[in-house]
Amino acid sequence: MMNKFNAIILAAGKGTRLLPLTKDCPKCLVKVKGKSILDRQLELFDYVGIKTKIVVSGYLNEKIDKENYINIVNKDFDISNMLHSLMLARKFLNGNVIISYGDILYKKKVLNSLLEDPRDIVIASDNKWKNYWNERFNNPLDDAESFVKGENQRVKSLGKTETNIKNIEGQFIGLIKLSARGCADIISVYDDCYKSNSCSLNAWGSQRKLKLAYMTDILNFIASDNKLYFREIERGWIEVDNLIDLEIANKVSWL
Repeated sequence: MMNKFNAIILAAGKGTRLLPLTKDCPKCLVKVKGKSILDRQLELFDYVGIKTKIVVSGYLNEKIDKENYINIVNKDFDISNMLHSLMLARKFLNGNVIISYGDILYKKKVLNSLLEDPRDIVIASDNKWKNYWNERFNNPLDDAESFVKGENQRVKSLGKTETNIKNIEGQFIGLIKLSARGCADIISVYDDCYKSNSCSLNAWGSQRKLKLAYMTDILNFIASDNKLYFREIERGWIEVDNLIDLEIANKVSWL
């Protein structure tokens, strides 16, 4: 039997690349094939038996129906990033946890592959990402981030700008699984940075203050300590970050 999980959806951002759709609507409420991204995520979590669902909202959070999940508001959504949103929900970082970006959709088998993974900090990595990026961007390197695989499905590094597409061995899709130990580790790494003046002003060498740090900044640091693992997938997910993405998403057959 699958262990009990919490699910945390990070959905505080403004979604400016989806304007004008996000002028009066948070990004997570943009509809794909007639149903919002948020509703689709919540329904999938219900389907796999995740009862405790937390949504960290921000921009136009008053537009979101607050039923069927716990809502936490990132009041500083316009001057912070996803990692800050996650730490607002830190009391739910206990036991087994799924963390999902609020602008992605994925098949049940993608989610299940993480739910079933026994390791402490695991990310989903798409090894068939290149054709998708070619569909989304004129130049895939404008958006693709570095991803270097190590031995035993460990991540060596990720999240950096890359100039050679041959050096990108996968793409992190915005879906993370933590065990109880993984939760403790990620909180410890964050708190150590918070307490260190040099790190809080330059979080893990990212040149960003901690409040503005990306999720990949902390994941890359954890990877440097050989504690970050990847679960390889082959598509079965989409990101809705801009209007081209939305056009692609509305043509996906599995939704």
